[in-house]
Amino acid sequence: MKRLAMIVASSTLAIGAQAANWSTVAESQTGSIFSLDLDSIERSDINILDEKQVDNITVAIRRAYPAPKSVASDSKESGIHHSDQQWLISCKDASYYRRAYVYYTADNKVIKSWQSDKPLLTSRDFKITSPKTVSRILTEQACKNYEQAKTK
Repeated sequence: MKRLAMIVASSTLAIGAQAANWSTVAESQTGSIFSLDLDSIERSDINILDEKQVDNITVAIRRAYPAPKSVASDSKESGIHHSDQQWLISCKDASYYRRAYVYYTADNKVIKSWQSDKPLLTSRDFKITSPKTVSRILTEQACKNYEQAKTK
């Protein structure tokens, strides 16, 4: 079952990534570059159990890791070139829930993947972002792009 979840997570993100419209949004202090797939931003039909009807959105996020400074890196990110993630975002409080991720090597081989197995979500499952952080910038930009697309 775990293997099936990995296959589903990697294929879901891989299919979305091929037709992506990546827009660079932020760079972390460690040198990672974060991008949003503007074509993936859409209203989510996932309901949060303990909230009234709230519009949540889904978005694909890519993190490109900096090149290692040496081959003998002790970093846990060693070997990871980039990762694709799918977030469920609540624009009302700038929070998110990471639904899936896939880590890739430089030649696009999957290192690791994961997909949430939670069938139901509550607001406690969401991580509230802090001001002036990469996650806040990503959530705010995704919400801004979603609102702009709605008005077109």
